Amino acid sequence: MIVFAEPNNTLIIDRKGFKSAIPGIKGLAPKDNIKACVDRNAFIHNLGYATAAYYGHFLHPDAVYLYEVLNYSEVLLFTRAVMLQSAAILKAAYAGDFTKADLEAHIDDLIYRFRNKALGDTIFQVGQDLPRKLAPNDRFIGIIRLAQKQQKPYDKVLQAMAYAFFFRATDENRNRPASDLLFDNYLSKGIEFTLREVCRFDPERDRQVTSRSRHYFDEIAGTRSFNSRSGQV
Repeated sequence: MIVFAEPNNTLIIDRKGFKSAIPGIKGLAPKDNIKACVDRNAFIHNLGYATAAYYGHFLHPDAVYLYEVLNYSEVLLFTRAVMLQSAAILKAAYAGDFTKADLEAHIDDLIYRFRNKALGDTIFQVGQDLPRKLAPNDRFIGIIRLAQKQQKPYDKVLQAMAYAFFFRATDENRNRPASDLLFDNYLSKGIEFTLREVCRFDPERDRQVTSRSRHYFDEIAGTRSFNSRSGQV
């Protein structure tokens, strides 16, 4: 049996969680604001991962591995743009914890890791379980809410999220998980119903974001219909 691991040897820890001196162990990275690091992981790492899977699958539905779709410049550039927009939101929210340069370097490192062929991450594995990944506090809605609070743009994040509604990847046996079949059932009742029941957007309070989500959904659906008529995938 062969086990592959990344050469990532930094462990972020909460400085406030230690009553005595923090041990001087190489690789430990004590942080005063652990929430900022948790949000960075959710809203840059997890967000970028899912974006590459959803957009990549839409453009290249026959691809199996994440590194495959990230070899296409349009997928790579779109994924990076979404991650950069999220980084700008995080910098506004945690001005004392992040710098623009640090966040950009982090994004480039993550994309390098996403493209690691040896890890064998499949698009199905990365993108499955749509109800959880489109939940109110997860990678997409969570950063959108933070953007609203900080009054920062989130259009690219919202567009990336819209591609999730078209995600139909299967495992090696051509099966989809029960959670994604449940998501299909929600979507069969309409995009507004899904945005309300899965993403928990309020029809009144979130009227603008719901309208923009529907616009992106319709735009993507129109692109798929056009490509189908043209004999393209």
